[in-house]
Amino acid sequence: MVRSPRLGTALGLLLTFSGPAFAGHLVTFKSGATLEIEGFRMEREVVIFSLPGGGEIGCGTGQIARIDPRPLPARPAVPPASPASPASVAPAGTTTDAVPTGTTHVSPFDPEPGVRALIRRIAPLWGVDPDLVEALVRVESNYDPFAVSPKGAMGLMQLMPRTAERFQVSNAFDPLQNIEGGTRYLSELLTRYGEVRLALAAYNAGEEAVDRYQGVPPYHETRRYVGRILERLHP
Repeated sequence: MVRSPRLGTALGLLLTFSGPAFAGHLVTFKSGATLEIEGFRMEREVVIFSLPGGGEIGCGTGQIARIDPRPLPARPAVPPASPASPASVAPAGTTTDAVPTGTTHVSPFDPEPGVRALIRRIAPLWGVDPDLVEALVRVESNYDPFAVSPKGAMGLMQLMPRTAERFQVSNAFDPLQNIEGGTRYLSELLTRYGEVRLALAAYNAGEEAVDRYQGVPPYHETRRYVGRILERLHP
């Protein structure tokens, strides 16, 4: 078990005696949120986490309460690729739910460029303006993949646990999963309300509040939130 404040020394010991190659760890943050990782290392004052789905992300040691070793399930064998049959090829002009192949690196020290690249890949899949998603991420988390609000919203697009579950986001601190889940939710809201202002209000205050007031709710926080995003979208 690793506990702060002597986290740096203990991390070094765990890295030395971390067990089998596929042994993982469970990170518990001071906010109470948790994150499953395959491994980690220290770089300066930042802990770099290797995510089970691939890629790395990092956070300051001051955000971490402890890191506990735990086994990860064995990785299934990957069957050899076979040529796609005609029936399995999507017709021209159709879309799928899959994120485009290829990797986008999100730097633990400067996540914004990698996050913006992910947004540019993912937002068009769901018919959402990437500039709108970027403005929302800036206001929600300021590009911090490990941001946690007092109400429990998590990650770049500040997904509440129920929203993350609704959109099959198993790890809200994984930038790709968070952006895809949040963008899917925003896409649904845009389709439902047909107006960016109302979709943003619902993203912040909830759909029930927008429906109840038949417009942007008279909440100072929500009105300020919508205004900040629209100002970034149309400076």
